[in-house]
Amino acid sequence: MLRVFLIAIGIGWNFAIIGPIARQLASSFTVTLGAVGLLTTLLLVTHALSQLPAAEPAQRIGPLKLVRYAFIFVAAANLLAAVSPVFWVLGLARLLVGLGTGPVFVGGLDGTRRLGGAFLAGIFGGAATLGLGLALIVGAGLESAGASWRWSFVIAAGIAVLGSLFGPKDDAAPRPAAGSAIDHLGAVFRSGPLWRLAMIHSASFGSSLVMGAWIVTHLVNGNATTFVAGAVGFMLLGVAAIFRPIGGALFARGVPWRLLGPGAAIMSAFALALIALQPPTWLAAIISLFIGIGYALPFSAIFVLSVRAEPRYPAAAIAFVNMTGAVFALILTPFAGLMMDHDVGGIAFAALAVFALASAFVARRPVANMDP
Repeated sequence: MLRVFLIAIGIGWNFAIIGPIARQLASSFTVTLGAVGLLTTLLLVTHALSQLPAAEPAQRIGPLKLVRYAFIFVAAANLLAAVSPVFWVLGLARLLVGLGTGPVFVGGLDGTRRLGGAFLAGIFGGAATLGLGLALIVGAGLESAGASWRWSFVIAAGIAVLGSLFGPKDDAAPRPAAGSAIDHLGAVFRSGPLWRLAMIHSASFGSSLVMGAWIVTHLVNGNATTFVAGAVGFMLLGVAAIFRPIGGALFARGVPWRLLGPGAAIMSAFALALIALQPPTWLAAIISLFIGIGYALPFSAIFVLSVRAEPRYPAAAIAFVNMTGAVFALILTPFAGLMMDHDVGGIAFAALAVFALASAFVARRPVANMDP
């Protein structure tokens, strides 16, 4: 289980490291916060685009072996980011990081699901969210201590190397026939159940990426200190990390989807609407707990149902659903950055709330067989 934690934290760390150092980067490269937000967008572009292509090799050579190879690439890209002399090189580095994180997430989620079912998949998802939270609070601590932004990328590279060296290995169970990439693409794009699951995944996982990128800046704009805002972000993502495996265990024990999926989305929607109003920091901390729980509970059930919806190509089903969450964050992250530049960041969080409510309706019964 510690090996699963290691690779999951390694993936999550890369998504949130920009938030705490956003103002440093804007000052260092003389760019706007909106431009800094594009660094997360660039990562998400290649993270999204690399997931479906990763499904075939994951099914052919083993998903966790693919994770180890991809982590080496992630480490090298982060080292490039750490030594970036100009902004466009940093942008290129983030594109390259995304090319590695896509296969890491697909391989890690499919591999852990094969090793331990919904619960271990939830552990993986929870630890990935914990990685987001750890990156926020460690980055905020480094920024408060006056450390250079370059250290954030050096640390990310080191974690990726550890994930490659000490991550879990595939089990010996036979894998389904890989098929061609065209077979994978055709099957998942024609699947109505996968599209419904993709929407609620976007409202939970995709939304958490947007939150990880901008909650620190949003709360600082509301007069919180950087460290306190980072701590609130860590609380939100830390609670999500804890409740993802809990959600998997609950689904395996027969708790109905309407509670773990649509019910959780409705709860997070109302909490997001409150956080959009920039409440006092103590109240934002309490609200963040409900957002984290709402983001976490559907995670494992989503991917169990995804594989059930397309059992011939389980890695492709997982890749497709997760890719849509990344695309969602890709679109919303620069929009949120633009709102932050104009001191109206609450509009972005209100938009997340509306989408969560819509997803709860669309995905109220995503597949015919809803039993765990």
